[in-house]
Amino acid sequence: MKQLAAVIGSPVRHSLSPAIHNAAFAHHGDAWVYVAFEVQPAHAAAAVDAMRVLGIAGLSVTMPHKEMVLGALDELSDDARLVGAANTVVRDASGRLVGHNTDGAGCVDALQRAGADLGSVAVIGAGATARAVVAALARTGAAIGVVNRTAQRRAEAVRIGNTVRRGSTSEINANDIARFPTIINTTPVGMHGVHPSESAAAIPVEVAMLRAGQFVLDAVYHPLETALLRAVRDRGGVAIDGLEMLCAQAARQQELWLGRRPDVALMRAAALGELAKSQQ
Repeated sequence: MKQLAAVIGSPVRHSLSPAIHNAAFAHHGDAWVYVAFEVQPAHAAAAVDAMRVLGIAGLSVTMPHKEMVLGALDELSDDARLVGAANTVVRDASGRLVGHNTDGAGCVDALQRAGADLGSVAVIGAGATARAVVAALARTGAAIGVVNRTAQRRAEAVRIGNTVRRGSTSEINANDIARFPTIINTTPVGMHGVHPSESAAAIPVEVAMLRAGQFVLDAVYHPLETALLRAVRDRGGVAIDGLEMLCAQAARQQELWLGRRPDVALMRAAALGELAKSQQ
C-alpha cells in the first residue's frame, strides 16, 4: 500500500512539486505517491487536520498557508517556531503532526551548489520565506542585510537573524544592495501574473544596483527566467533560478519524511520535463 504525501496551497494547479517528489520516490523505489490539493486559505488548518483522518504521511505547505497551519500542528521544530512558518509537516510514529521549515536550508543549499559567496548576503523581502532564509544564512556565518518596504516586517526578519547569531543581520535600504556579492529575492515580484514581465515593476531592485560577478537567486520559479534574472545575466552576474531552491528544499522535505536526501539534479530534471510538457 502506497503512502500519500501532498502539497496544499492556493493556487497549486501548476505546482511542479508532484513531478519533483514523484521522480525521487520512483528513483529510490519508495512506496509513496505525491499529489496537489487546492485549498483555500480559510481551510488551511482543516487540511492539516485531514492528515490524521486520511493517514497522509507527509505534507508540503506553500503560499499563502505557511503561517496559517501552525495552530493545527502538535509540535513545531525550532526553525518553524523561530520563523513563525511551516512548509513541511511530518506525521511521526505516534501520529503527531510536526511542523518544520526547509525553505531556508534549501535556499542555502541552492546557493552553495552555485558557488555563491555567502560571506555577505542581501535579502529582499521579509515574509515567511525571507525569515527562514535569514535564519539559515545566519547559521552559516553570513553577514545579512534585509531590505523591505514595511519597516515592522523588516525589523522582525532582522530580529530573527540576530536571535540565531547576534550581530549577524541588519536593516538596509535598496541603495545598499550594490555592495553585496550575493542577493536573494524572496518577494513575488516578477512572478507570472503579478506584473507584466517586461515592465520595470517586474524587477524588485534598480537594475543599476546589479553588477558583474554578483550571485542573484530569485525564489520565483514561474517563469523560470524572471526579468530580474535576465537583468543579472545582462550585467555579467550569476543568475540562480527559483527551481534550484524549490528542488533543494523538496530534497530536505524527503529527508524529513524518509530519512534520506535525494539527488537535486534528478528532481530538477523532472521539473524541467514537466515544464516542457506544459508548453507543448
